[in-house]
Amino acid sequence: MKFRVNNNLIAIGFLLLIVLGIFSFIKVIDSSYQYSSDLVTLDDGWTVNYNGVEIANNKNLNDVEFPVVNEGDSLTLSRVLPTIPTDSLCLYFYSTHSIVDVNVRHYSERSKRQDKMENWQIYTYGRDVYSQTTEVPNIYNHVLLVKDYSEELITITFHGTREASFSSLSPFIIGNSVDILSYHLLSNTINLFAGVFLVVLGLILIVISPYMFLYHNKESRLFFSGLTSLLFGTYIVARFDFIDMLINNQLANAFCEYASFICMPISILGYFISIFRGKLKRFLKLLVIFDFLLFAGMTILHLSTIKRFSTMTSFIQGYIVAETITVLIILVKNRRHFKNSQNRNLSSDMFFLIGVVTFIVFSSVDIVLFNYHKYSSNRGYTRNYGNGFTFGAVIFVSCLLISYMFYSIYSSKISSLQERLSDFAYTDPLTGLSNRARCEQVMNVISQDRSIYVIISIDLNKLKMVNDTYGHHEGDRLLTGFATILTDCFWDANLIGRMGGDEFVVIMLGEHASSCTKRIHEFHSLMSDWNRKEQVFQYSASYGYAYSYEVPNASSNEVYMLADSRMYEMKKEHHGRKEMEQEMEVNANA
Repeated sequence: MKFRVNNNLIAIGFLLLIVLGIFSFIKVIDSSYQYSSDLVTLDDGWTVNYNGVEIANNKNLNDVEFPVVNEGDSLTLSRVLPTIPTDSLCLYFYSTHSIVDVNVRHYSERSKRQDKMENWQIYTYGRDVYSQTTEVPNIYNHVLLVKDYSEELITITFHGTREASFSSLSPFIIGNSVDILSYHLLSNTINLFAGVFLVVLGLILIVISPYMFLYHNKESRLFFSGLTSLLFGTYIVARFDFIDMLINNQLANAFCEYASFICMPISILGYFISIFRGKLKRFLKLLVIFDFLLFAGMTILHLSTIKRFSTMTSFIQGYIVAETITVLIILVKNRRHFKNSQNRNLSSDMFFLIGVVTFIVFSSVDIVLFNYHKYSSNRGYTRNYGNGFTFGAVIFVSCLLISYMFYSIYSSKISSLQERLSDFAYTDPLTGLSNRARCEQVMNVISQDRSIYVIISIDLNKLKMVNDTYGHHEGDRLLTGFATILTDCFWDANLIGRMGGDEFVVIMLGEHASSCTKRIHEFHSLMSDWNRKEQVFQYSASYGYAYSYEVPNASSNEVYMLADSRMYEMKKEHHGRKEMEQEMEVNANA
């Protein structure tokens, strides 16, 4: 228990170190960057009209209570621009599901002669996209400003394109184009860094997961960890329009944002499937299949423009909340699993639980704040609510990796224990060679395989005589020495085993079988080398070998019997030669 607690503390410390390191790195970047010019935030002096009715006059936007802008509604803001010193400045603001028109009241050459000002449209966004796809993606707008617009009246009109398009506005900032881009990146540094990190990490984990699945613990945890990280990262970079910045495609950015969000339950439930067993596992599989089919159906509706993702936001949030409640019920009902679980790594499951709960808490807070400020408060820039999800996602993925690390350590220990038990069950304790059970198991396998092989039956001579004359200690030394000779000689054999007593067997498969004769010659040579060094007894053996093709369509046991009979023939020759030598010795003495 002490070992487990210490490891848990180390893992928690490592997790905190990662988080602190990320935030420290981001803080250094934010504090060290210097803008080339001042950024001017236009907060004051706005007149606001909603569907042609004035709701604010010369007010600070932070003090204006905006209504919910639905499809067909319009919100118009106007104010006098400050002095524009150069032609390289732009107006930067964010729009949500809206067609945007920007006009400036200005004197043209013709209007000057008529002493009349004209409204020039200097920027528009979304009208063409809406007519083609019935959807206007969210976008960071950059409106070019020139010196001629100095102290002129600017009018910005937002046209809603769906129910609850927006109910708050982003800041309106004027600055150099490069500084605006830097401001956008630095104000979202945490999300950018976290999103890119999670995407790269997810891709790496997904790539290596097949290897880990096939050659290690046959578990899918690493794949679902990578998929979860990839989906979280994709959602974060898409939510803050970094994909649009890279490929200049708002529709692709919007698709990635919604698709990754919808697929998150699939990856999380997939990880649950790798943890639980029995009926609960089957239920989770059905839930994953349902989620996948739901995503496929929604994607078809979106791509065919029948019903876009953006118009299904309430439904998406609703079913994800329902599945979140389902997950919490599962965790509560199976709380014993995380307290006392046989044949389980509790540290692994505990960190997974910490990650799930942390992510649910932080993302839920974000969703609640977003909807509150959109529908109830009608104040505040809802785009600001997203850091909680980012923080929860980083913690969750980190916990998944730590959980997998603990599980891998646990699995390695179990595998090592199983190998040791297997060694005890299939290893001869004296010689270290395979025992009879292992030899018979291998013979059954090669019988079914029907490949070419050779079986060598070997009988160690004089074991009983050594035991009776010098004791069992020397007999054991004879056996262990002979086992070493076999191991050194038949180094390319697929099996070297002791069938019992003084009987041994060697099995060579495939191309190794062709080296049988060569190994037999080396066997004689190696015994001679050992005999020259041995002072108590001498090594000698009788053997016989048989190839599988010598007994067509026969089992390996029949091949072994043939090799065994040939071994006994050699043994008889040894005994006959020994009796003849003894008779010659008697005659010579007579």
